[in-house]
Amino acid sequence: MGLFNYSIPSAGEIQSQQMLHLLQLFAAQLEPARAMEVAWVYPEFVPGAVYQTGDYVRRGFNSVGDPQLYQVTLDHRSSAASLPEHTPELYEPVGLDSGGVPLWSRPAGDRDGYARGDVVSFRGLRYRCLTDDCLLSPEEGPDQWQARNDTRTEEPPVD
Repeated sequence: MGLFNYSIPSAGEIQSQQMLHLLQLFAAQLEPARAMEVAWVYPEFVPGAVYQTGDYVRRGFNSVGDPQLYQVTLDHRSSAASLPEHTPELYEPVGLDSGGVPLWSRPAGDRDGYARGDVVSFRGLRYRCLTDDCLLSPEEGPDQWQARNDTRTEEPPVD
């Protein structure tokens, strides 16, 4: 019995790790609205990691159950005392309007659509989903969304 308990990764595991790394390199170039469409690709926030301005990190979930992304606003080494949701000077939440409502983003598949009652911000207005598994935007499926008159947001349009 040796001192080390180490297993050599299989070729498949190495390929999977390399594919994830490739996706993360590509995803790092995306604009925030597009980044939300592939939120699971981004690395989870880790205390002690070195982050550079513009990096994306994932931590927790937003109000519609999607991963919450944050974009790093200053180069720094992260710490458990400075979590993204509590340090706006280091991390800007991605995909939320000025009132904290998630921006509409296209669901990644046909089984992760918006649920009845979900509220999203789309092209500066807020909408409530009227159906389960809604995959279309308020523009593409107006019968599946109800405009809300509570707030107009100042968010950029989603293409």
